[in-house]
Amino acid sequence: MVSPEAERTREAGDGPGTAGDGHGEDGRAEDVRPSPGSEGGGGGTLWRNNDFLRLWAGQALSQAGSQISYVVIPLVAVVTLGASATEMGVLGALVRLPMLGFLLFGVYVDRMRKRPVLIWTDLGRAVVLALVPLLYVMDSLTLGALYAVVFALSLLSVLFQVAYRSYFPSLVPLSHLAEGNGKLQLSESLAQTAGPGAASALLKVMAAPMLILIDVFSYLFSAAAVLLIRRPEARPEPDDETAGSVHRAIWAGFRWVMTQPMIRPLAIASGLYSFFVMGAMQSIYILFLLRGGPDLPPEWVGAVMATGGVGAILGATLSVRTMRRLGLGPTLLWSTVIGNCSLLLVPFASGSVWTAAVMLGASQFVVWACNQVFFVSNMTLVQSITPPRLQARVIGTIYSLGLIPAPLGALGAGLLGDAVGLRFAILVAVVAGAILPILLLVFSPIPGTKEIPTGPRE
Repeated sequence: MVSPEAERTREAGDGPGTAGDGHGEDGRAEDVRPSPGSEGGGGGTLWRNNDFLRLWAGQALSQAGSQISYVVIPLVAVVTLGASATEMGVLGALVRLPMLGFLLFGVYVDRMRKRPVLIWTDLGRAVVLALVPLLYVMDSLTLGALYAVVFALSLLSVLFQVAYRSYFPSLVPLSHLAEGNGKLQLSESLAQTAGPGAASALLKVMAAPMLILIDVFSYLFSAAAVLLIRRPEARPEPDDETAGSVHRAIWAGFRWVMTQPMIRPLAIASGLYSFFVMGAMQSIYILFLLRGGPDLPPEWVGAVMATGGVGAILGATLSVRTMRRLGLGPTLLWSTVIGNCSLLLVPFASGSVWTAAVMLGASQFVVWACNQVFFVSNMTLVQSITPPRLQARVIGTIYSLGLIPAPLGALGAGLLGDAVGLRFAILVAVVAGAILPILLLVFSPIPGTKEIPTGPRE
């Protein structure tokens, strides 16, 4: 499925000493990774790379905590604070509005060491999230305060994602990219399963705002894990061409994405998916489950969403195998077709509570299974052909094209849901968000491309 939000994380690779220290004679980072499919660059195994294991462990726990917050924060807005459809649309827009910063953050992250950025953004997110349970205990939690928290949290997360995704390629040989992406996605999939399920269980014994403390501690653990990484990070090589102009630097990343025949349709399709599904549908999704027709009990919401985690585990497990068996292009296309079409189950979920829950759970399962397969193929492609000096800007461009439309979609869905009903609003979002990206990929070079094209490693 074409989902920029699902284009997350990259990694793998041999530890220091197996493929050189990554520095040239002048102390600047150089690209020492072998070409895709080669066995050079250190061979070895990811299980012996202690830095990889530290980073992986920190992210695995952080992702589990974030999945709990993903369920709990909308429930706090709806159940604790009584938010309406329009107010949920505003909340969804504020979560996504900081995504406008991806382009700008990409420019500056390309000019700095990434590891300190990861540590400080994790610490910042822990402090911001801790305000929710604190205000709740003080009986001062309001919808306005929740708006401020989710906006600040999203802003820090944008900065984290740009640094995170551009940090991995400096540690990883190309021959391990697909394997590393698969491993990271598997841990994220496990988090998507355990997090919502744990949230559903804990909601029976603990107030929703207090559950957010779990995510607070997960961010602190992640910061500590990154702090323990021993591999030195070289100072980024100056880009003399764009050093004096932010606009020229942004344009360099955007121009690179738009001139790549494989990357361009994926980025544009992600923008369409972002507006209609990530923005419009997801901003009112939980409200739809509770009040839009399925009328699920609040404790069932996490259970339905946990089925997506089960599908994601399957997809992450089979992702590399699927890409090798079908080829890169067919994997990208068919994971999009199957995943997007399964979204059509959502607006038609009806009948008894059990029947509606089964339909919604089936949709979550298939969507997330295809999501993981798509992600591993997509990120391996991007990592393989992007020049190191453009990594953060390309990541920023792809995120911006894929996520900037989401706030507009979220606001539109809230207004449409209040005007014509939640079910019809969901139906419009799903039909447009599923079909348009599929058509874009079908009429592109992607279906006929079996092998990973490699660009110049500048």
